[in-house]
Amino acid sequence: MIRSMLTIAGLTAALVLAPVSKEAAAATAASDAALAANLKGNWAGDWALPGFGSGKFELIVTEVNGTNVKGNANWYGIAAGDTKAPLTSAVVQNGQLVGKQGNAVIKLSLKGDNALSGTWEHGGYSGPLNVKR
Repeated sequence: MIRSMLTIAGLTAALVLAPVSKEAAAATAASDAALAANLKGNWAGDWALPGFGSGKFELIVTEVNGTNVKGNANWYGIAAGDTKAPLTSAVVQNGQLVGKQGNAVIKLSLKGDNALSGTWEHGGYSGPLNVKR
């Protein structure tokens, strides 16, 4: 029994740690770069904190370099007052835009050609985030 469990654990570790082929990695990087290039422009929609409230959200992507994205995230209707500030980092990784603005983390995926949908997290809170062109 113990031997079979160790064998299963070993096989599982081998599958999880198996290297990704160079071709697959290159295809993913090219796909992520194409997605990043498509993000440039203005996106508007809303954020929500389920059970507490919601407000307007704007994502303005001003520059794209490969998979790196620069721009601003503007939050309206939050408890601390409206916040307009640049993203401190943002990158498209595995088909998803992951951006940071201070301690806030934004994760968005493209839905169709003109919509992004995902989540935000900050200070132990999180909720849905949706924007359109």
